[in-house]
Amino acid sequence: MLASNTKHLYRRPDPDKLLNQIEAEKRGARRGKLKIFFGSCPGVGKTYAMLLAAHERYKEGIDVVAGIVECHKRPETEKLLEGLPAIPPLMIVYRDIKLKELDLDIAIKRKPAILLVDELAHTNAPNLRHPKRWNDVEELLDSGIDVYTTLNVQHIESLSDVVAGATGIWVKETVPDSVFDTAEDIILIDINIDELLKRLKEGKVYIAPEVRIRAMENFFKERNLIALREIALRRTAERVDAQMHALTPVQDTPDTQPVSDKIMVCIGPDQLSSQLVRTAKRMATSLKAPWTAVYIENLRHYSLNKHSRLAAQQVAQMAERIGGKSATIQGDNVVDEIIAYAKTHHITKIIIGKPIKPLWKTILYGSLADKVIRKSDYIDVYVITGETKEEAEVLGRNDLRAFKPMLYFWSIFTVFALTVLGISLHNVITPIDQALFYLTGVVFVAAKFGRGPSLLYSLLSVSSFNFFFIPPVYSFNVYDRSYWLTFLVMLITSFVITSQASRLRLQAIFARKRERDTQTFYALTKELASTRGCDEISKAATKHIAEMLSVDVAIWLPDSNDQLRAIIGDLPNESVVKEASVLLWCFDNGQIAGRLTATMPSAAGLYFPMIATSGILGVMGISPVKLEREFSTEEIASLETCASLLASAIERANTADIAEQSKVEAEREKLRTTLLSSVSHDLRTPLASITGASSTIVADIDQLPRETIRDLVRSINMEAERLSHIVTNLLEVTRLESGTVQLNKQPYFIEELIGSALARLELVLSRHEVLPKSEADLPLVQADGVLIEQVLINLLENAARYTPAGSTISVSAVRNGANILVSVADNGPGIPAGNEKKIFDKFYSISQNTAQKGTGLGLAICAGIIKVHAGEIWAENRTPKGACFYFSLPISNDATKDIKYVGNN
Repeated sequence: MLASNTKHLYRRPDPDKLLNQIEAEKRGARRGKLKIFFGSCPGVGKTYAMLLAAHERYKEGIDVVAGIVECHKRPETEKLLEGLPAIPPLMIVYRDIKLKELDLDIAIKRKPAILLVDELAHTNAPNLRHPKRWNDVEELLDSGIDVYTTLNVQHIESLSDVVAGATGIWVKETVPDSVFDTAEDIILIDINIDELLKRLKEGKVYIAPEVRIRAMENFFKERNLIALREIALRRTAERVDAQMHALTPVQDTPDTQPVSDKIMVCIGPDQLSSQLVRTAKRMATSLKAPWTAVYIENLRHYSLNKHSRLAAQQVAQMAERIGGKSATIQGDNVVDEIIAYAKTHHITKIIIGKPIKPLWKTILYGSLADKVIRKSDYIDVYVITGETKEEAEVLGRNDLRAFKPMLYFWSIFTVFALTVLGISLHNVITPIDQALFYLTGVVFVAAKFGRGPSLLYSLLSVSSFNFFFIPPVYSFNVYDRSYWLTFLVMLITSFVITSQASRLRLQAIFARKRERDTQTFYALTKELASTRGCDEISKAATKHIAEMLSVDVAIWLPDSNDQLRAIIGDLPNESVVKEASVLLWCFDNGQIAGRLTATMPSAAGLYFPMIATSGILGVMGISPVKLEREFSTEEIASLETCASLLASAIERANTADIAEQSKVEAEREKLRTTLLSSVSHDLRTPLASITGASSTIVADIDQLPRETIRDLVRSINMEAERLSHIVTNLLEVTRLESGTVQLNKQPYFIEELIGSALARLELVLSRHEVLPKSEADLPLVQADGVLIEQVLINLLENAARYTPAGSTISVSAVRNGANILVSVADNGPGIPAGNEKKIFDKFYSISQNTAQKGTGLGLAICAGIIKVHAGEIWAENRTPKGACFYFSLPISNDATKDIKYVGNN
């Protein structure tokens, strides 16, 4: 029994609920809180209640500021506004009328704890950052500012049709349900209907008498007020219920019922779709169920005019705005696609519209709702009826504008050509053969010219077949009644072929479009993956996007000071200041802004933030070539995808740059460590010798023999020269790597440079046998004689250091094409296998013998000098033993056969 009770006391936390709760807490920590004073209609005292609450918080020492408060000349409200700090309103002149608007930038800069923003559903003046005041409130909340605001029930978007049905008045200014649902607190301001009407008569709602009279005759009817009050109370109750649901413990209890309903609403380009979306929202709120608005993009979609496509797009946006999701499905059969989507996504309820239309249309064409019901199986289907006359009229007018007479002319001409052909071959073919000719022609017309011309062709072809080929000819009378069946079959066959050929034609358009989009994204992804550098990546993306949508593309990336700079393109010329402000807002907030969006919709350009895992990397701007162009939802989705791909590619390039910098820093640190470890020993040894010898002389100069002092001074001198040699090599390497070496190129005989180097190393090479050998009549080389002599000295010193006394060192020079090839060879131990290239690296030494080991800079200096001379240097092992170092120098352009090296006299 105890175990059973324990089981009911605790259950494992739901991971999804726990994660959602954590995410909500994170969002709440950095976002301001919204408090809505909610009422059924104007005059119930929302603004007054908001100001009372503001005064209470202000007395508590909280920073409360009035952003924009509409007093409507009501004395009580104006008096209550006194004593509160306020932000000066932004004065906008529109059509010679001064409008007061919220100064959003000042409010964000001031950043009070609580800001009062009256009339949440208000429409802002043109050319402000946001079209609606609720957009301003959203930005204020994102900035961490708490907002007090007011709202009437008729302005909630999902309730606008309910309010219109109850009162007969449509409200244009609406607020998305998502704004209302995400408010931290809803305060219902409610008064008795009689009290409200009394306030209206006393002028406490509207001051002007004529306005009061008009209001009482229209909106403020008692029936309307009762309906609005009921709707407001019901919506508030739903809100409280939703809060209770949100407060459900993370641990599920046995009584907790999981959300199982999922709602799908079918939308289209008609006026009824808006009503369907609002119905779906209300049902989803009541059932606490997720819901999705689905649009089937079938073949009919591509025959719609621009206004109809825009209408469908606006309905989908409305669904997302009031808390749902939208999905566009591409397919030919609407019913099958609806059912397939519903079953795939476990939809339990489908909401679909059934427009009111004449009975003959219902019998002839059927109803989409009826077809969905027949195939719905276990899914509940809710059918909403409504009028769509206005939309139908709009569609009809636009279809007439799309009428193309030439297509119908070619349809008539095809009938004429086939008829002439049949008449000319009447002795060869039968009437049935002519019927087949006509059926072949209908396939051609339907595929080439579309449905309308092909239907005309069908009628004309049947008529021509009767008139010219069925006895009696040149008459519509028919002797043989069996031909009536032929006409009927021919007409039906023509209509079927027309329908199928037109469908195939639209399917081909649809397939080409999908293939083009796929190829574009594939090509863009492929090129971005193979391109390096932010500038080149931006150029590649710009080219593909411009070709895909025929638009002007600009890309901005932040510089080292976090200021946006244009990589490709620039701002539109219409209003640079406005476009710049939209650009910065998009970058700062990470949201789409500009043309026909919720932020600066009057802007000429459309701006997309480039967001990657590391944050916002820049902004992509799109400007249509033709200013009247409107971007569809599909095009915006494609552009968002392009911006995301571009952001990923730029992030990859930035990561590669950081990795390369890290690698360089690591190499630099390794070089610094190697330099210190190598040079410290080489510097310490001569310094120790100099210090020891000099200190001996200083301490015992009077007692030391003269010869001993001379030996000590000689030792000091040798070690000082060695120290100077090391420092000179270090400086030489630094000069070569920095690229600051200025060559003094002159024509030289290579034999002369070899002889000079041997002369300078006479003492070093005294214990070795040196064999200089060169080809006769070698031309001059173009080189810096001092540096090339240094190369020879370093190579000869290296050979003397690593070979035993008595060994042979040979120096030779031969002509090798356009170069002189010089070699220094010895018969010492050689170079360990695999080290032939490494020995030219800085501080690299193959000897572990301290007496032989040098600084590891000599060969590195040789490689640097030969490189700046446009030559090559390398090393090889000799057989059976020894090593040989080669370097090449280009022959001087001044070399002639008349100049020869004759040696020293």
